[in-house]
Amino acid sequence: MTNLTKLLMCILVPFTANTYATESTTINFTNKTPLFDGHCKQNEWHGATKLQLPAQITLYLMHNKDSLFVCATGKDKDYTVIDLYIEDKKTGHLHNLHASAQLGERILVDKAWSESVFWNNKDWGGFWVPYAGEEKTDNGTRTLFLAGSDREIQVLRNKFTGNTWTMMIGISAVYQQGKYGAKFFYPSKANDSDKSTWAKFSFTQ
Repeated sequence: MTNLTKLLMCILVPFTANTYATESTTINFTNKTPLFDGHCKQNEWHGATKLQLPAQITLYLMHNKDSLFVCATGKDKDYTVIDLYIEDKKTGHLHNLHASAQLGERILVDKAWSESVFWNNKDWGGFWVPYAGEEKTDNGTRTLFLAGSDREIQVLRNKFTGNTWTMMIGISAVYQQGKYGAKFFYPSKANDSDKSTWAKFSFTQ
């Protein structure tokens, strides 16, 4: 298995920083339910709240009365793996919802992240990096994945309480300076284990 394949099958991004986000970002309301097809730039995402990251990465966020929708788009060579981190105010635990070539979730309890549980999503789902076949190489068969597709996640609002959620977003498997491995975050210096460095997002309804 190549390094890129391993990266896409289970990439959980580490964070080290001490930036503190206190202002709240409003998530725009939508009457539409987006089709999860790997495309953020459809008309259904037109009214979403947009956040610009480096390396031509754009995050789109919107919600209806039942769900939060997040979509991340990058360049044609990017695999655009997304990690969405959300605080559960009821339990105090931090959740990491992950979409690469697999969908998985892990939880921070007592300052330690649990092992990721894949394909057992509770109250959320997403569009993962699509399988694109195999090719023969001198080192054996290599699994291929589709670059250039956008990454989408839907979270039911009853999974977490309140109309303001504390979150952070990580994007990885980005092609930058001739290789894969670049990672970008919102907030830019957030720490995955410290919710005080995350951002607050508010639902409009």
